[in-house]
Order: sequence, then C-alpha cells, then structure tokens
Amino acid sequence: MISLLSKIKKMIMKRLIIILQLIALFVFLQGCDKYEMIKYDVGDRLNFMGDYYWGKGEKTYWVDETQYLYHEINFGINSQGDSLLIDTVEVGVKLLGETVNYPRKVALKLENVTGEGIEVLFEDNYVMPADTGMTSFQVYVKRPVKKNQEYKAKLVFDYDQCDFEPGTLERQAFNLTCQDKVTMELWGTSQAEWDGYYNMLFGEWSDTKIRFIITTIGAVSLSKWEGSSSFYSDYFYLLDEFEKYKANPMNPPLLDDNGEWISFPEF
Repeated sequence: MISLLSKIKKMIMKRLIIILQLIALFVFLQGCDKYEMIKYDVGDRLNFMGDYYWGKGEKTYWVDETQYLYHEINFGINSQGDSLLIDTVEVGVKLLGETVNYPRKVALKLENVTGEGIEVLFEDNYVMPADTGMTSFQVYVKRPVKKNQEYKAKLVFDYDQCDFEPGTLERQAFNLTCQDKVTMELWGTSQAEWDGYYNMLFGEWSDTKIRFIITTIGAVSLSKWEGSSSFYSDYFYLLDEFEKYKANPMNPPLLDDNGEWISFPEF
C-alpha cells in the first residue's frame, strides 16, 4: 500500500513539473513576442539632434539634449553683411531603433511661430543612408524682407512624406530664430564708447552706415576689429570704397535716419 502511494506521488510530481515547464515556456515565448513587437515599434522613428558647439567656431558635435535644438540667425551682423541673402542651416537627425541596408526617405517642413514667417528652402531628396542611424541635412533660410523684426519658426518632420514614424516628443522640433538687425550692443559697443572715441573715426551712428561697414570689411565685432592689426588699413580701404560707391550713379543712396547721405569724417 505504501509502495503504491509512493508511485502515485511520484507521478503527480512529474506531471506538476511538466505543467510548470510548459507554463514557463509559454511565458518565455510571450515575452519574446512582446520584445520583438517593441523592437519593431521603435525601429522606424526619428529625432532631431543639436550641435553642442554651435556658435563657438568648433567642429560640429551632434548631441541629443533638447537645449541644443535651435539655430539663431542675424542677417544684419555677419561676415557678408547685406550681401548674404540665404543662410545655410545644418540639422542633425537620429534614428531610434535598428539600421537597415537601404536608404529611407526623410521629409522636413516648416511651422512658423510668429505671424510673419521665415522663408526656408528645402532640398528635394533627404534620406537616412543605409546602414547608419545618424545623418544631417541642410536647409536654406532666406533673408527676411523686414529689418529689425524677429521671426520664429520650427523645423519638423513631415511624416506624411517620410518612411518613418514620430520619435521622442521633446525632439520633434528644431527651433529657428531669424532677424536682420544692427544695434550698438549687437556690434559690440555702447553710446558712451561711440561718442567718446568711434565718432571721431566714423561720424554719427546710423544703421545704414554700420551695414555698409560690415558689408565692406566683414567686421562682425567692432571691438575685435578695432583691436586687429589690419584695422587702420581696413579703415582707409573703407573710405575709398565709400567714395567709389557714392560716385556710381547706379548705386542706390545710403541714407541715414534723417534721410541724408551717410558720411565719414574728413582728415
């Protein structure tokens, strides 16, 4: 009798072990299916990246942090001055998930934040290259029509035209700020400094005059230019170029805030 009970007990234990093994296998397979689903779900998504060294004159270094997802442009103060009609902006793009062995289409579009918008030109064929999860694209921002006005917009992914789906919510927009503005502060001086020193060299301040200087010399910082070894040679070159410009009847007049031709002191 005891032997029979022992055999029955062993049979029950074996069946329990088999049942537990089947349950464990089922749970494992369910977990694998879920894992594969999650992998697939995030494998085709896009995020923007920002340049950690933007504006610092260093080589581009793409990072994920949202505080770097921006680009600011001032067409008024740049090395080309009024000659700069279009500025190139580079944006980083990162794949969230696994790479594939073929290129996939990426599309961008602009969403203006301010009433009057920034005008941006896009290339026709942006793609995420094969076998890579990171790339960058160039967009082209046109000089604003109005001066002394700040424009704000966002670059976003146009998912209706993409081979991807949205990624992390906080990294779905790249912020653009654009203006065409010249002020003493932006050019690196002050009213007191101008009146006490620079007025002797350049005369009365006017935006038109400063724009002509920047366009002719390429000086984006007055203090740095004034401290350079080429300052005085640049200065006399500027005066010569101004006389040439004024002598050409085909050139539009350079008028100050009072509607008069700008002028420089005579030595």
